[in-house]
This record gives sequence, structure tokens and C-alpha cells, in this order.
Amino acid sequence: MQPRDIEDMYATEATHWWFAGKRLLMRRLLGERLQRPGLRILDVGCGAGATAAEFSADGWVCAADRSVHALRFVGERGVGTRVAASAEALPFRDGMFDIVLAFDIIEHVEDDAAFLRELGRVLAPGGVVAIHVPAWPALWSHHDEVLEHKRRYTRRSLRALLGDSPLQIAYLGWASCAIFPVTVAIRWARRLSNAQTEGADLGVVPPWLNRLLTGVYRAESAIAVRTGLPFGVSLAALATRPRSES
Repeated sequence: MQPRDIEDMYATEATHWWFAGKRLLMRRLLGERLQRPGLRILDVGCGAGATAAEFSADGWVCAADRSVHALRFVGERGVGTRVAASAEALPFRDGMFDIVLAFDIIEHVEDDAAFLRELGRVLAPGGVVAIHVPAWPALWSHHDEVLEHKRRYTRRSLRALLGDSPLQIAYLGWASCAIFPVTVAIRWARRLSNAQTEGADLGVVPPWLNRLLTGVYRAESAIAVRTGLPFGVSLAALATRPRSES
């Protein structure tokens, strides 16, 4: 991400419906795992730090990002442990973390299989990686190019990726269901008209609409845990490292 994009993220991500909704979903999915004492949490690809700051209430958090510019903003949110690191070569010892947060980062990495192996390496036995990625290659647009994505995933491709890793799938399902029809309509309308936007599709909305959409995501997170969502713009997954490994 460019410095301007990081600055925009810092200004909005603490309350913006998209970022807040993602954190609501992942907290629901992690559930009781977040209540264990002495948690060591890694937020990899931490961006401007709203996720790291929120999860600091659950345990010790290390925020890692390749962008030193982004890490400055993370520090302003009060997250003390910040590490500049490449996703493909994390500077942490084996089994160091109980929870690894990988929210919208795997799609940025050239070799996603190697990245998942690296996440599995730094994860403690019995620990969990919480994953959020964009879905549907057919939705590829200027939005993905601005954010420097390498790919969008299908449910099958994410399952295959996790299946080839040392991790075991504990959950895999859709996310961002309610906005799916609108997203499809907007992306295809732009494609047909050759219209381009200057930045990513994450503009600021009026406060009332932001509250409404955040409420929708809160409801979706509850449904996702109980029955799963029927479709969505994104995919969410939990993958664990086995306690005993052969």
C-alpha cells in the first residue's frame, strides 16, 4: 500500500464499517480462544494498527508490517511491540504465538503457500491462524490493483491452499454477505463502462449509514458462527496447528 492509502486507513479504520465488521466477525469466530490467559498474538500485515490495538485487550500483541510508515501509526494507537518484517520471512522463533491474525494480507503475498508455512512455523501447537481474504476472481477490479492484490480466492482455492499447509482447517466460510449484490453490480457496471475510480472502494459514508452497516456486520457475524453465510465478498477461515505433530 502507498503512504497515502495507509494515512487514509489510519483516519478511518477504527470505526469504518468494513474494518469494524471484519473485526466483529473474527472475534466471534475466535470466541473462547480469546479468553485464555497469557495470550501471545501476532497481527501480521497490521496496516495502520486498529486491529492490533483492539486485540491488545486480549493479550500481548506484536504488530508486524513491511511498511515502517504504517508502523508509526500503529505506535500512535498505543501498540508497543512493532516489528518491520517481510511476510515471507518472519523474524520470530518457532511456536512463538498462540494466535496469528492474517486479515487481508495473504492476497498481497506472491507465494501464499510459503507464507502459510511461515505462519504455521511461528504458531504454537494448538494455536490458530485467523484468516480473511477477498473472494471471487470474477470481482477483480481497479480496487484490487490499487491495494496491490495478487489474487482473489474461491472457497475451493482457499481450502486447497490450507490443505497443502501444515495447518488444519477449523472453519472456512463466507464473509460480507449483505454487500455482495451491490458489490457485483458496481464492479460489473464499471467494467462495462470502462469507468475507473482513483482509489479503493472504501470511501467514507455518512455516520448513520456507517452505523447501519456495522450493525449488519454484527448480525452477519452471529449467523456465520451458527450456520455460516450463503455467499459473500470475502472468505474467513480459522486454521490450527496440531498439538502433536508426526
